[in-house]
Amino acid sequence: ITDTDSLYPPGVLWNMARANDSTSSSLPHRLWNIGSKITMATVSLGCKFFLNGINTLKIHGDHHLQAALSRSGETPMISMFNHNSCFDDPGLMGAILPLSQGSHVKEMRWSCSASEVIYLNRPLSKFFALGKVVPVVRGWGPRQPAIDFLIDRLNDGGWVNIFPEGKVIDTHSEDRFKWGVGRMVVECKKSPLIVPIYHLGMNRVLPNPKPGKTQPFVIRPGNLVTVCVGEPFRINEERLLKAGEKEEKAWSRITSELQERMKELEKTARNIHEENLRNWLYRWHDSRDVGFHLMT
Repeated sequence: ITDTDSLYPPGVLWNMARANDSTSSSLPHRLWNIGSKITMATVSLGCKFFLNGINTLKIHGDHHLQAALSRSGETPMISMFNHNSCFDDPGLMGAILPLSQGSHVKEMRWSCSASEVIYLNRPLSKFFALGKVVPVVRGWGPRQPAIDFLIDRLNDGGWVNIFPEGKVIDTHSEDRFKWGVGRMVVECKKSPLIVPIYHLGMNRVLPNPKPGKTQPFVIRPGNLVTVCVGEPFRINEERLLKAGEKEEKAWSRITSELQERMKELEKTARNIHEENLRNWLYRWHDSRDVGFHLMT
């Protein structure tokens, strides 16, 4: 947790860097790449089954995401998701991305998750490290090893997916985004490409626990999930850190700007989701359709 780089064998991180055009032929690096690829491919296929097979997934603005993924090799990218369920990532990542992207050691996203949830023992730590997920510690703030690590990955031209709310929110919240995302944007050596993504319905696929209850682990079938991908944007480098401005102030200011962008996308996503629900329910009541699509 305090030495995030140590989760990976020496030299592996640069070998996985998007800005690195070469691939090491050493046995430890090759074994790690194979293990990572198998882990991500297996999870991705499972997510496709859960969201595209026994549930219905509607994606709007996918061309925005594909355009961002086609960026130049040294351009960093940050995607921002709202956090609606513990299954948001890997669930949506596995279902949205083609298998070639979702299992690509260099191209797949980096992410972080709460240390007390996923880094409980050595096997779990290894599994999530192979899936390019590192532990973040709640309460440590934006100055912590996980954020340092993700900034390094951005500086290697990588893609980082972040949940700026910092917790799962079942419906809607006015809570401020955590400053970690603002710090990543400000301290990245090159202004990152930012892709806002808002989704609805994942809390029905994997419900959140009720007060005093444990987290459910069984995926529910027969639900509709809507995903809206916003237009990618950059924040002008002159606006990242103003002259004489303390870095914490810059982190807060940029974070607030990102939150406003997500609020705008949320309005659009909710309107689209309502329309999708009407169309989806109409299909369920169509006798010609309901038999074939009983589970979706």
